Amino acid sequence: MRTPENFVGLLAAHRNSDHRLIERAKKLTPLEIETSTDPKIVRMRRMIYAVQGEIHRMRGFVRLEPFGRKVLLGRMSPHHEIGFEVAEFFGGRFFGTIIVLGDGWRSWASLRTEDGLLRSRGDGVTRALEELGQLMERRDGEDDAGVSDLWEVYYNSQDLTPKDSKRAFGGRISRRSKRSAGMETERGKENRKLGEFI
Repeated sequence: MRTPENFVGLLAAHRNSDHRLIERAKKLTPLEIETSTDPKIVRMRRMIYAVQGEIHRMRGFVRLEPFGRKVLLGRMSPHHEIGFEVAEFFGGRFFGTIIVLGDGWRSWASLRTEDGLLRSRGDGVTRALEELGQLMERRDGEDDAGVSDLWEVYYNSQDLTPKDSKRAFGGRISRRSKRSAGMETERGKENRKLGEFI
């Protein structure tokens, strides 16, 4: 079954969701959402699937880059309110590292430690990084530059151009997803192999 148990939370994250729709959804089960032919419930199902799809795309397409030693930064402009779902996903993968995602006017920060999960919603990535800079002592030096270069080479190596001049996986990534995840900036860069860097 494609509709999860927490479908009400996914429906609430949709940008066209409203209080009346959520109250109606609370009275339904995942099976009813999945199998109903009622147009209003079909609309709910499509909204849930749209949010699920965007979460899946952002988890796959967002590129993280280091900001100091304890912060990973990624650009993301989602259509729905899914920032924490994506930030917490990366927080689980990079345990003990602060994950900051967002764009110029919205940001989501997440940190997973042994004590639990910390999260914060902000007014943009720049503002969030300024606040983090005040809380942490950021050390500029050779080590940070080396880590940044290593990440750059790694991400470029994931999108190699094949011999027939078509971009790898280019046909599977929609233009909207590329814009939302900030992938337009990666076009046209010369790719190097990780072995050359090391």
